Amino acid sequence: MSIIRGKLWFQPLTYSILAVISIYSYYLLQNYEFSFYPYKVNLETVNHLLSIITTTMLTITVFAVSSIVSAYNSASSVGTPRILNLLLRDSSSQNAHSKFIGAFIYGVIATIGIKSEIFNQNGIFFIFITTILVFIIVISTFIIWIDDIVKLGQVRTSLARSEKYAYENIKKYVKDPYMGCNKFTVVKKLKSVPIYAGKYSFLTGISLENLNILCEKINAKVYIIRRNGEHLISSDVVAYVSSSKPISQERFDEVVKNFIFSQERSYSEDSLFGLTILSEISAKAFFNNDPGTVIKVIDSLTDILDCLFEIKPSQNVIYKNLYVKEIAIEEIIKSSFENIRSYGSSNILVAKRLQKSLAHIAKQLQNDEKKFVLEYLNNCFEQAKAQLSQVFEKNELEKFVKELQHNTN
Repeated sequence: MSIIRGKLWFQPLTYSILAVISIYSYYLLQNYEFSFYPYKVNLETVNHLLSIITTTMLTITVFAVSSIVSAYNSASSVGTPRILNLLLRDSSSQNAHSKFIGAFIYGVIATIGIKSEIFNQNGIFFIFITTILVFIIVISTFIIWIDDIVKLGQVRTSLARSEKYAYENIKKYVKDPYMGCNKFTVVKKLKSVPIYAGKYSFLTGISLENLNILCEKINAKVYIIRRNGEHLISSDVVAYVSSSKPISQERFDEVVKNFIFSQERSYSEDSLFGLTILSEISAKAFFNNDPGTVIKVIDSLTDILDCLFEIKPSQNVIYKNLYVKEIAIEEIIKSSFENIRSYGSSNILVAKRLQKSLAHIAKQLQNDEKKFVLEYLNNCFEQAKAQLSQVFEKNELEKFVKELQHNTN
């Protein structure tokens, strides 16, 4: 349902249906006796107001759609095309153009009703009051929306939206890293049957509830070894189905249907996609000769990853027949910083901030996780040393790293 709500047509359709329902309800209510207004409403006044709505709303709607498309194109060009689906969920733009279309539909239906002479004085009064309210809503929406649409195509707006999305998804992951399933350790050696991806694609969804119910019916356990957002080839194993009894091919196919694959990553339940988008924005900023934005992204990523150490995970198991692995720190770090390491190592400011960020993260980890981050930090240092063009910059970076190591030990 959340995917449908994110479509551009959903809200306009909703407002249009409400407009039709409101006019029809006035037609039904007009036959009741009402005495809460002392004067009759002039029919010509109502017709004139409706004429203004129908003529101006169509123009404003076209303007709104063209402005939104222009802002989306701008955001995609200065940031990353992957941010488009996130911007399509922008409630301000959707509400604005939806209300404009709804107002236009209301004006057309109300005009048809009045010209057809199906409304008495009560019905005309209801339409008059509603028309005034529509004017107030449209004008206030337009004023607020103009301010938002100006900001929508800017880098800082794209960055802010991406930061918010990445933070929410990482926070959601940390609170429930196993998505209500059991913690995956190792596949029990009963009769495990692998589920293959079957095609070159992304894993974009798993119907955990349906899968758990099906496992109860066939007395099986499913060990899920891939997370949403992972890119797979046809021979990659996504999960194992384990059962004490043989599973029929029909039942096995039902299990497989609960794994959803697509050619593009989805925002839904993809914990790392927000981090990847921020990393891609930083790469684009580097090509635009904007190291300040790259440094801002590094700081944002560091703040977001602090969730990994500040929030305690939930131990609540909802799907008792399913087992899910956690996301390795290697995947989190690479999703966050790989583009920055690849494209930003030749800039001394970016290289220093990246060292500081990774040192901060490593200090909060232990054992193998800490070892990986320190190795990654050292690789970033070696790459930066190799790519910095000036000897004094290399010396400055070496001095900075030594001081950083001294302060963090």
